[in-house]
Amino acid sequence: MPDIFNFYPKDETGGRILAVCAGRKIGEPKKSVGQAQLVRNFGLSGDCDAGPGSQLYLLSQKDFLALKEINPALVYGASGENLAVTMDLTLLPPGTRLRSGDALLELTAVKSPLCGARVILAGIVTEGDPILVE
Repeated sequence: MPDIFNFYPKDETGGRILAVCAGRKIGEPKKSVGQAQLVRNFGLSGDCDAGPGSQLYLLSQKDFLALKEINPALVYGASGENLAVTMDLTLLPPGTRLRSGDALLELTAVKSPLCGARVILAGIVTEGDPILVE
């Protein structure tokens, strides 16, 4: 399968945000919203899973493509992720901090396909933005 989703250059220090996703109801797939506010110790504003003490879910492009081979109709958000990114998150240990704009995240659980992260500093994230390892 051609890697049609890999249109950003790879960099060991980070990558790009491919999708920003939010859901209206728990149990339903999230949908791409293009841009969203990340709220400290709350999650992604407007997402049904957000709330006090909640975290975000991130999906790497590598895992998305593996899932898409099984289900060609898969779209970003269908796996429950809030952010889809070009970097391979499974190579990073828990506690790693990721920055996108003003937002700062800390990985709490690193596993495939979804990785958890808490919002340390609030900020707006947009599809196409860089996401860097700090």
